[in-house]
Amino acid sequence: MVRKAFSKTILRSFKSNISKVFSMIVIMFLGIAFVSGLGTVTPSFRRTMSDGLKAKNIPDIILKSTSSQGFEEEGDDPLIFDKLKSLDYVSNFEAVKTLDSSALIQSGYISSDFPNTRFYGIDQNSKLARLEVVEGRLPEDKNEICVEQASREMIYYEIGDTIDLGPVLGGEKTIVGIVSNPLIFSTYGELDNINQEYIEQVIYLRNEDFVINTEVVPGVNVGVPVPVTDIYITLTGFEREELFSTSYISKVDERIEQLEADLNDDSIVYLSLEENVSYAYFDNYIGKINIIAWLFPVFFIAVVSLVISTTMSRMVEEERSIIGCYRSLGVSDNKIKLKYVVLTLTSFFISFILGMILGLYLIPSVIYPAFEITFYMPSLTNLMNPTVGIVSSLVMLFFVELITILTVNKSLKERPASLLQPLSPKAGKKNIFERIKPLWNHLAFRYKSTIRNLVRYKKHFIMTITSVAGSTALTFAGLALIDIANSLNEVDYPGLKTTIIPIAVVVIVFAILLTAFVIYNLTNMNISERSREIATLKVLGYHNREVIMYIYREIIIMSTCGIIVGLPIGFGVVYLILYLLEFGSMSSIFWYTYLISVAIVYVFIFLVDAILIKKINGIDMSNSLKAIE
Repeated sequence: MVRKAFSKTILRSFKSNISKVFSMIVIMFLGIAFVSGLGTVTPSFRRTMSDGLKAKNIPDIILKSTSSQGFEEEGDDPLIFDKLKSLDYVSNFEAVKTLDSSALIQSGYISSDFPNTRFYGIDQNSKLARLEVVEGRLPEDKNEICVEQASREMIYYEIGDTIDLGPVLGGEKTIVGIVSNPLIFSTYGELDNINQEYIEQVIYLRNEDFVINTEVVPGVNVGVPVPVTDIYITLTGFEREELFSTSYISKVDERIEQLEADLNDDSIVYLSLEENVSYAYFDNYIGKINIIAWLFPVFFIAVVSLVISTTMSRMVEEERSIIGCYRSLGVSDNKIKLKYVVLTLTSFFISFILGMILGLYLIPSVIYPAFEITFYMPSLTNLMNPTVGIVSSLVMLFFVELITILTVNKSLKERPASLLQPLSPKAGKKNIFERIKPLWNHLAFRYKSTIRNLVRYKKHFIMTITSVAGSTALTFAGLALIDIANSLNEVDYPGLKTTIIPIAVVVIVFAILLTAFVIYNLTNMNISERSREIATLKVLGYHNREVIMYIYREIIIMSTCGIIVGLPIGFGVVYLILYLLEFGSMSSIFWYTYLISVAIVYVFIFLVDAILIKKINGIDMSNSLKAIE
């Protein structure tokens, strides 16, 4: 019978605390969605790019010849290709012909006003670094070429346009195709090998047409084929390696060392993908985003944990008489604890399911378009990485459950008879302001009572300040990041601002929502706990407006203190981000960003307070008769 009654009271607890449970679910949902969403950005985007590049058979290692003759494919000493065939860790390799216009300018073959160009010889049967035809087709005769798709630094061409390559490279050619090279996946393009300047166009000719007509240089043979300059290599057993992982990079470095020893050729430069411009941009770019995506969730989940822990501890304190009934009826301490553990777990489970779904798929899809501005991204993978969301959620749950159990344990130390009696109001005592007689004597009674209440309920005061401070810090940090991103130099930090801004917007939106529900949660609990006090004020003749201000005056003061504390914390968070990212300056933050941060928090405080006015007005005055004398 007792067991059945106990089970019913658990359901009644959900109903009687429905507003608190709802606010807990929403706050945990926001926390889990935020951390899981930002936490999956870098691993999922890395996986997306890696899978896209591997689908095009991007090479793991590129060998470049420093000899003017390049690699000999045929002849007396084709040892390099024979050796590569014999190496069991080499999965596949292909010979590639490439040439930069800067080299031709140095040799006097073309004039210095020729656009900075990279030429590739292509074989339609090639399997490595496979070209993707974006528009048109690959060249079929010597008068046709393809060009790399246009980007920020590259010239825009259309099918049918012609390019005059001059007499050295065969004169005028017609563009029949626009292609995408997997080795060029940054929209900022590539740098040439000599001057390290951005390449303005990439031109693809058939291998058999890739010939330098050197009759323009007296005494030199006519029609010299461009030699094999590069060898693309894929490695055995690397099929499942993620291209941007530290594991992949270290394993490739080991293979390069082994390859150097096996080939033993001083005329070869051994390059991994780390030396590729697009790869380096993406890796550096995603690394910086990763720092932001880790710091904000850690701070966010700390605020959420604090608020939920506060809610649960105050709920347990409110139900001390119910706990006393349980003990009087012989319900074990563990069962009593289980009730609150189940309540928390149920709220957490609902929040976790909804938060993970929203976070893992909504937030990355919001941020992904910013990456597509800077890189040629494949379709976003559906296999999101939930690790950060799961770990952060479990840490939050552990912290909340710990505080809840400790609070219940504190109540269980009291005798059932004591628990059945509501806690007597804390005895008033002089505070520091009362000792300043000139100030205190000139204060109106309503302000004196407000100060006394703030000092009396120190725990509530500290919790409210801390929660509002956390929300304010996040709001300010998000706005400050937008200021800093707009001040970044595109030359030094290409494309970085385009991704930081949507991340900052996500932070601001979630911080604002968190602020609203934190204030709602804390104010709602404050009203519930002081319903007797509010009812008594009504009996004493206070008008509704005076009663409302009696409560809200304290909320506004505590929130103001939280804002004052939160701004320097937010400043510190941004400073830490910039220190770790090694870019940007705190001086880039506009002065009005501080004011906007404060205004946003205040707007939501007043909105939430307006919503809860109805609850204050609806408190029954007869409750005052039940107050403890």
